[in-house]
Amino acid sequence: MKIIWKYTWVKIYVLLTIFAVVKQFYSFAVLVDYFEYKKSAVYLFQNWTSENAHIDRFLEPMRRTILFPIVWRISNFHWPIILVAQFVLSLTVPLGLFRFAKHFQFHNKLFELSMICLITYPLQFFYTGFIMPDIWSQVLLLWLVVFYLEEKYKIIPIFIILLILLKPVFIVFLILPFILAVFKKYKLSFFDILPIIIILSCSFFNFKTYKIFTYSSITTSNPYDYNRKMLLNFQTKDPAAVESMYESEHQQLLNYGTNMVLQKKYMDSLTNNSISNNLGGYFYIHAKGMVAMFLDPGRYDAMVFLNWKKSSGILGVNDGNSPSKIPNWQYAYMIILFLIQLIKFSFALVGIVHLFRYFQIKLFTFIVLLLAFLAGPVGCARYLLPAYPLMAILTALGLVCFIVKFPKVENFITKR
Repeated sequence: MKIIWKYTWVKIYVLLTIFAVVKQFYSFAVLVDYFEYKKSAVYLFQNWTSENAHIDRFLEPMRRTILFPIVWRISNFHWPIILVAQFVLSLTVPLGLFRFAKHFQFHNKLFELSMICLITYPLQFFYTGFIMPDIWSQVLLLWLVVFYLEEKYKIIPIFIILLILLKPVFIVFLILPFILAVFKKYKLSFFDILPIIIILSCSFFNFKTYKIFTYSSITTSNPYDYNRKMLLNFQTKDPAAVESMYESEHQQLLNYGTNMVLQKKYMDSLTNNSISNNLGGYFYIHAKGMVAMFLDPGRYDAMVFLNWKKSSGILGVNDGNSPSKIPNWQYAYMIILFLIQLIKFSFALVGIVHLFRYFQIKLFTFIVLLLAFLAGPVGCARYLLPAYPLMAILTALGLVCFIVKFPKVENFITKR
């Protein structure tokens, strides 16, 4: 950290991180997921099962993976300890970006530009303060890619294991060692197979306990709760009717009692039928959500973290109450952040177009687009957070490609 402390942008980053953490100690704010992770930790450490837990959500006992609940247990359920740990983790992000930049020409300027991109992304600081696994996944993913660039391949499976134990979305990273084996002549070992063994073991535990062979019920509940519902809202243009339909379906789910096999089959069938019957409409809202993910100023996250009053429409979040206009200064915040996101997204595209022939850029782009694709129609800025350091580097590369004469760009990447 000492080597990069001389950069002004690093000092600003640290200062903003301190502000976010101090704000949380002074006025603690949480997202709904906070309670779910904490409850999962309580359930998990009661005989290592949530079998007898009160179910507030269908398929809930299998919903959360185990690593963040373990973090809760290690902290002895004291959120200030987790907050301090997140603060320390967040301080490693500039160091990771610096190690990224060293692999490129103009690395000092590239590092400064990437830090500016990170500083102008408020969610970086909001989620350092929120007791959630997002900043943890960002740091793990960042250093996984750093060690890939530094060709320390043997350590990559450890980060893959930690990521998949943290959030189910990272199951797709199981294929990374095999991609390296094909493109980088990397020799596979038992440690590369270990993440797959862990996934299968967790799935078998769920099967023995709940008769469902799955790593996480999010793969069933999220498509039903979000992807399908957004598609139906898009089709019918009548959210009230869709909500009524869901209430009726929930009654059917309640009729299944604690039989999670029937719950899962019912939800999967509804989701699959809705999407398969309108692939064109679903493709549209999925693509729209992916683009929105890159441009979203994080309006909901700001409202929770800064304790803003909720409102409806694009300016806020419709919480079911009467629509209300947010103050002009909040409106200005949303517009300014949206424009900044648009500019950064545009320069990231410039960098990708100019440098896509290099495997490093292909890897960065693949990871960012993969997370955007998996988030789909939800289009929530939070889901981009784990890959945002990669997005910052791509944006910084695009800025340099735009400024520097093209012949110099030909020798942009020093390690090929």
